[in-house]
Amino acid sequence: MALYDALMTLHPSPVVALSRAIAVAQRDGPDRGLAELAAIDGPERLEKYPFYPATLGELELRRGRNDVAREHFRTAIKLGRNPMERRFLELRLQACR
Repeated sequence: MALYDALMTLHPSPVVALSRAIAVAQRDGPDRGLAELAAIDGPERLEKYPFYPATLGELELRRGRNDVAREHFRTAIKLGRNPMERRFLELRLQACR
């Protein structure tokens, strides 16, 4: 976590904060990760970044909230920038069943 904290000091951005939130979720669980996502400064800058809703979907899926996760993955698929991203996200959507 120290490296993400250092990166946030050197080059703060919503994408770095997103990456840090993912690391927090891996270490402390999905609820803590979602709290970190909610605390991102400037989340509107992530509106067109497919991995923001994908992260929300993944964390909600881990919480067992499949319906919510599905909606996030659908949003992420729409934002996918290439066929490989969209295919990966479609597989994550299928995991919500």
